[in-house]
Amino acid sequence: MTGIIVTQSNIFISKYRIKPGKRDEFLAIFNPLWKNAMAFMQEHANFVFYGFGRDPDILVAIESYRNEEAVNAIRQTDAFKQLVGQMLDLCSEPMTMELFNGLEMGPEIFDVYAQGRSTVHPATADNHVEFL
Repeated sequence: MTGIIVTQSNIFISKYRIKPGKRDEFLAIFNPLWKNAMAFMQEHANFVFYGFGRDPDILVAIESYRNEEAVNAIRQTDAFKQLVGQMLDLCSEPMTMELFNGLEMGPEIFDVYAQGRSTVHPATADNHVEFL
């Protein structure tokens, strides 16, 4: 079996609970966002997964980037700032984000991304991102 084993990077598992009847509108924003970032992700990501589980209204995003500089670069783009806010407004609750650190990483990353309301993601009048 071939594959990549990641032990020296962090991963984020994000869950967007999309409002009933808003899935198509959400995907109309989400799909161009990641597709336009594909070249960047191929250069800077360890792996990326986007999909749905048993609940068709919960989109799961699992992402691991080679370093925090890459993650921060994504967050600084105008597309990220604008479109993530639009996606959040199509969600029925805050997007949750769980962070895991690689086996060979220290716990410092949990200080950067403390539990609670995110300070590194866009927030709207109606919604935000919550680190678990």
